[in-house]
Amino acid sequence: MKIELPSISAQQKTIFELATQEAIETLQQNLTAPSIAPQTEIDETLYGREHLLRENEGYKAPHPDVIGAYFRHFQRHFPEYGTDGRLAALLGLSSDRRVREFKNGDRTIPYGIWRKFLVMTGRAPQDVIKVFANMG
Repeated sequence: MKIELPSISAQQKTIFELATQEAIETLQQNLTAPSIAPQTEIDETLYGREHLLRENEGYKAPHPDVIGAYFRHFQRHFPEYGTDGRLAALLGLSSDRRVREFKNGDRTIPYGIWRKFLVMTGRAPQDVIKVFANMG
């Protein structure tokens, strides 16, 4: 008995299409995420808004007060991420120590981690990158 398998490139194309469909479904679900009142721990008018921009738009790392307020606000509303360790895991960090370092200003939060958090909290849109060609 001989089983015909699609070529590797055909299999890769199928995987790509399935992943793209899954991403589209996630983007559509994101449009229906609930609205939650903004944080009130700090007066955000006292801080710049550059931390909400993309790198090519003039992004500047957020002040630690902003990081702490945003993180605590999120953690209060999503108790499953109520510890720094769980928030670290959600953000793809290896340890809760990083979260604490970002909150108290001992370490600058990397753009990618901050941007991920902004997207997760509806403060920044999801970036979608155009595929010019399937070259692999």
